[in-house]
Amino acid sequence: MNWGQIQIESLKKMFLNNEELEISKLDDYKQNKKYKTYLYAMPQACNEAINYIIENGKPLIKSYKLKYKENTTKYNLNQLISNFKRIYQIVFNGDKKPEFYVEGNNYLVVPEWKKEDGEFTIYYESYHDMILSSSSVSTDIELDNQLVSLIPLYIAGELYKDDDIQLSTIYMNEFVTSVSNIAGKDFNPNPTEINSVYSMVW
Repeated sequence: MNWGQIQIESLKKMFLNNEELEISKLDDYKQNKKYKTYLYAMPQACNEAINYIIENGKPLIKSYKLKYKENTTKYNLNQLISNFKRIYQIVFNGDKKPEFYVEGNNYLVVPEWKKEDGEFTIYYESYHDMILSSSSVSTDIELDNQLVSLIPLYIAGELYKDDDIQLSTIYMNEFVTSVSNIAGKDFNPNPTEINSVYSMVW
């Protein structure tokens, strides 16, 4: 489900229409008094929904290969990695695993790391790319399909509360319950653990 589809599905939850809403007509809908206020508010509501999902349901996990750098023992992951939020897990790829420790949330310190030893794979929780008013309708959301499909529930629940608080509450409760049901599933419950690639990762 892309950004255009999310907007259409959100409108469908807020309005009963005699004709099928189409992504190709979204620019026209933004000029329509019936829809425009909601459509212009949707980017912010979408970002709020994504933030809620990745903080309370399933984090957005990405990986980064950290290679040895001469005369460096401290690596600032916040500067090295785009959209870095926090360390999730660290895995060392090589035969000789060097000692390391983490300072705060951003720094990986490896006092005695040799280039021939191997490299680290940093699994990290990432911030998502923001949806903007200028975002293309074809923009994909970096979440599993089952999670992306929940976003229209939040948008409708948030934007329609001044029109129909009862319906808005139903949508928001469904969103929160659905996110809660997937929390903790299908990802490693043991962040910041370091393992060799030859051992079991839990």
